[in-house]
Amino acid sequence: MAAHPDILEQRDRLTVPFIGALTVHVCVIALLFIGWYWMNRRRDTLGDLNPAGGQAYTVSSVHNIPIPRREAPPNPVANDTQSTVPTAPAKQQIQKNQPQPDKNAFEIAEKPKRQAPKPTHQQQYTPPAPANQVYSRSPQALSNPMYGAQSGAGQVGLGPNTPLGNNRLGWYAEIIRQKIAQNWNTNGLDARSQNAPAIVNFYIMRDGSIKNPQIVQTSGNPTIDNTALRAVYQSNPFPALPPQISEPYITAQFTFNLR
Repeated sequence: MAAHPDILEQRDRLTVPFIGALTVHVCVIALLFIGWYWMNRRRDTLGDLNPAGGQAYTVSSVHNIPIPRREAPPNPVANDTQSTVPTAPAKQQIQKNQPQPDKNAFEIAEKPKRQAPKPTHQQQYTPPAPANQVYSRSPQALSNPMYGAQSGAGQVGLGPNTPLGNNRLGWYAEIIRQKIAQNWNTNGLDARSQNAPAIVNFYIMRDGSIKNPQIVQTSGNPTIDNTALRAVYQSNPFPALPPQISEPYITAQFTFNLR
C-alpha cells in the first residue's frame, strides 16, 4: 500500500500571489502619479502663473489726476501756449440776404416737400463772461478740474484687526479708505524716517461719525503719526453704516505707509 504524501510538506506556488501583489503596487503608484499630475497640471490664470511669489504691487484709486493744475477757467482743449487768459468767444453768424418767397407762389401738392436746411454750425450755450473779462489772442492752455497737484506718496490700507474688507463690507471699506487717502497730506515727509507702517484704530458709529481715534502702532516718526491721525479727523464723518450691520458701531483700523 502506497503512503500518502503529507500536505504540510508540499510547497505552495508563489507565482500567483506575487503577480497579484505586484499588480496592486503598480496600481497604487499609478494612482499617486495621476493625483500628483492632476494637482500640478497647468491652469489658465489671470496674470502671473505664480501669484504668490515675486514682488507685489499695490494699486490705489485717486480722486484726481496728479499733475499741476492752472488756476484758470476750465478749458478741455490742449494748446501749445501757457496762457491762462481765455480767448474771445466766437461771434454768432447771422445769415443775411436770404431770398424772400414770392407772394404769388403756391405749393404744388404732387412734389414732396423740401426739408429745411440743417444749420451749418450749432451754437452751444456758454455762460456769460464777467463785465471786466480780459481776453487774449493766444489760445488758452489746458485747464481741467480733474487735475490737481500731487499731495505726496503714500498708501492707505486696511489694518489686520477690523471687520471691514470682507465680501460683505468691501465696498464700504473702499469708500472709507479713499476718503482717508485723499485727506492724508504727505508733503515734506521722508519715507526713510519710517520704521514701520503707522496703524490708526477708531470706531465708526451708526451715523458714520468716528470716536476715539488712536495710534495702535507707531511708525517711529511722530510727524507721520500725527498726519495719519489728522487724515482720520478730517475725514469725519463717514457715510452711515450699511443696514446689514446690526451693531451700534464697528471697529476700523487702517495702515499708513510711505514706502
